[in-house]
Amino acid sequence: MSGGVVRKLRALLQCASCRFGALYYVPFCAGMAAAGTLSLATALLSAAFWLTLGMAIEVTNRLADRVEDAVNRPERTALCEVVGWELLARVQLVLWGLVVVATAVWLALAPNALLLLLLVSGAGFGLAYSRGPRLARHRALVFVVLSGTFVGPFCLGVAAGDPLTGTASTAGFAQLGEFVPLFWVLTLFISSLAGIKDITDRAGDEAIGYRSAFVAFAERHGTAALTALAAVPFVALVGFVAAGQLPARALALLVFLPLSTGVALAVRGAHDRPADQLLVREALYDHWLAFTTATLLLCFPSAGLLAALAGAWLWWIVASHSLHWGAPLRLADLPRVVALASAGAVRRPSAVPVPATMEASA
Repeated sequence: MSGGVVRKLRALLQCASCRFGALYYVPFCAGMAAAGTLSLATALLSAAFWLTLGMAIEVTNRLADRVEDAVNRPERTALCEVVGWELLARVQLVLWGLVVVATAVWLALAPNALLLLLLVSGAGFGLAYSRGPRLARHRALVFVVLSGTFVGPFCLGVAAGDPLTGTASTAGFAQLGEFVPLFWVLTLFISSLAGIKDITDRAGDEAIGYRSAFVAFAERHGTAALTALAAVPFVALVGFVAAGQLPARALALLVFLPLSTGVALAVRGAHDRPADQLLVREALYDHWLAFTTATLLLCFPSAGLLAALAGAWLWWIVASHSLHWGAPLRLADLPRVVALASAGAVRRPSAVPVPATMEASA
């Protein structure tokens, strides 16, 4: 393989944010564990599936947000240009084609109406995030789609069955209903913090008439409001444990409350410093994956799931350091994140008015 081809392949993996496949893979494996179909073979097959689907979603977003990204993320745009925009468009078609083929084979080997519905709707939302209705440009709907990065893959994992043995899952909507408390905790967690990802994109977003709801909230409100926002999923967690709908061991997740609060406050501490904003964004994603991993292991403790999630973390760390468009969060960066959280706790809310009419962007 020539050096030019290797360079283009690496640039493709970087600009396509290939590490994000782990965010889908983790809840999918937990769903399989809950349904009793998680094995080494299904874990490896699903890793390939979610890597492909995750990259298809990201490449579609790179092409759809080319104008904004040129302002927000010039380093990522430069990687897209290394690949070439025409080649990137062809890669998009190939990736979605592979998703369709994998879905068809999966359903043929382990037929299941619920699985079909979930796969089609999941892929549809992935496309609609950046194309067609462009859900990412609607401030309310974008949080629904982002929280679906947990609920959708988990439900798919429960309904998946084992295509290698031809064993279809018997899960239906009634069985999925058993996991509603878990869905609420993770959905509220993601919804309360996912908007932090927008702090690095304000210039390009405002150029197309958008201002992130989270960024606007962080600038207009003080420490108490941000702390309350970060606490929402933990209040729900305590309520579900008290009602007996989640195991008491799930209360161990309360150790993440000060971390959630710190990441939220760090948004205000980073203010308009690009390097600090990228640092806070990275802290969000590591915190997101850590909280999701801990929640799922506490709810579905098993050696198989632990091994699958350890594999996901290994991929996340390797891809973050070598195959991502930005710098990863390192241990040496943690004191700076703490300092930003402290600065955010004392910084006064901004008096800058927020436009009344705003559309959202990825």
